[in-house]
Amino acid sequence: MLLNKCIEDSLDTSFPFFSDNDLVADALSLMLEKGVECAPLLHEGKVSAMVTILDLLPAKQSRKQLMDLKLEQAYSIGLHEHLFDIVVRIDSFPYQLIPVSREGGDYVGVLQKAALFEHIATVFRLHEECKTLELDVPSYDLKLSEIIATLEKNDATVLSSGIYPAAPDGEGLVLTFRLQVHDFYRLVSNLKKYGYMIRYSSPFSEKDDEMREKALEFIRFMDM
Repeated sequence: MLLNKCIEDSLDTSFPFFSDNDLVADALSLMLEKGVECAPLLHEGKVSAMVTILDLLPAKQSRKQLMDLKLEQAYSIGLHEHLFDIVVRIDSFPYQLIPVSREGGDYVGVLQKAALFEHIATVFRLHEECKTLELDVPSYDLKLSEIIATLEKNDATVLSSGIYPAAPDGEGLVLTFRLQVHDFYRLVSNLKKYGYMIRYSSPFSEKDDEMREKALEFIRFMDM
């Protein structure tokens, strides 16, 4: 999902920003007036740094320009980038605001970090009433298509999935699924019968518990 498609309602194009030839005193006055703690600093229309009130206070009585301050270089994320490519760089932005630019680097506005995480949660269906299932799988025997086919044969719809190492030594993998499923108890029971190692499953609902009790009652009857 390209960033410009998922943040069009979250991008703030009216947030205060400054040019490097603006005066420190003017910038400080505006930030205090708007009640913001940090803002983008631009050089020739591109983000060069993030300026904070703490950066400005020591020079508030001077005639210094913002370019005279020794600010750490900052970067932006691009509207042309994919949401998932941006995630790995989120930690490089020290503030809750992230500058956003067009493909050529020209600044267009800011985005709250929380908005990015919100869109990631939407992509992976984390807000929906779904079930989470994790399977331990030997990495040498991983055939994701076969596992998904097994889930679908048990009336489960895979909404999203992920893979991560089971241990630092890389001996196995953990597959995580977000599922829509009518009978989660039946699905988990069948997976165990097939030999799958269940690492985690969402708690069963009241309906699942009721069906489980009926299944156990039937098994007890058969044992008799």
